[in-house]
Amino acid sequence: MTQLLPLILPIFLLMAVGFVAVRTRFIAEAQVQALGVFVLNFALPALILNALLRQDLRQTLNWSYIAAYALGSLAAFGIAFAVARVVLRRPLDASAIAALGASAANSGFVGFPVAHLALGAVALTALPLSMLVENILIIPLALALAEMARQQGQTPGQVALGTVRRLSRSPLILAILAGAILAAIGVHLPDWLATPLSLMANASVPCALFVVGGTLAGLGATSVGTDVALVVAGKLILHPLAVAVSFALIGGVPPQLLAAGLILASSPMLTIYPILGARFGQEKAGAAALLAATALSFLTLLVALSLILPAA
Repeated sequence: MTQLLPLILPIFLLMAVGFVAVRTRFIAEAQVQALGVFVLNFALPALILNALLRQDLRQTLNWSYIAAYALGSLAAFGIAFAVARVVLRRPLDASAIAALGASAANSGFVGFPVAHLALGAVALTALPLSMLVENILIIPLALALAEMARQQGQTPGQVALGTVRRLSRSPLILAILAGAILAAIGVHLPDWLATPLSLMANASVPCALFVVGGTLAGLGATSVGTDVALVVAGKLILHPLAVAVSFALIGGVPPQLLAAGLILASSPMLTIYPILGARFGQEKAGAAALLAATALSFLTLLVALSLILPAA
């Protein structure tokens, strides 16, 4: 396992730079948030678009991977939701947000940098496929359940329509769709477009890790209770295990692509988790879960890599 430390340490050192920069007030939280917007709306879409344009679409759209990742994520979502709702007797909206935290990985900001360092270019294939599952299935499902619980004068149809509208404006989803279409018809960008796209894509990983560290520095201390423990255990243990079982059941996924998917699933929950939960009064629990999961993921990713890489 000590051989894996050089792989993990650069990731968490970049997070530490962001953390220290905010804690020492060398950079303001608002500036970190602005950098996060750049990563989410420009750098990561550029990374995905650039990757898709360089790949064979028949290899990129691995339907077995999509099915297995979706099944494993849904299983983790369902189990976490059932525990929160039935065992802990939490409200429907709180249960939905807890299930979201247990099943939606921080694929772009944490999982991808680790997978890319460990496995190379195959991570560029796994990232858009996992993001499709997270953005089109898991996040809309959680938000739809939470919105229905709040009954804010909206019917299920209105909630679904609002979700579709939100997704249609997401740069990440637009980049995935545009990249898939352009790759399918064999379009190659001229150098004057490809070069700035590559430059922006190259900024995604260091900026994303800096944003994660800066975001964590801005989170207030919150007591870690049963709800937070459920979300953290669900994300770091249940989700990767469920995805691994799903890969084994469905089959048809190349070993390295499978390994990349497991690394993505082993990452903590998405950085905007507390923001998504704030609308439903779950911002404190969400912040505590994100802080705990990101800190513990140093160990869980080491364990995951030690188990995954020998089989890749």
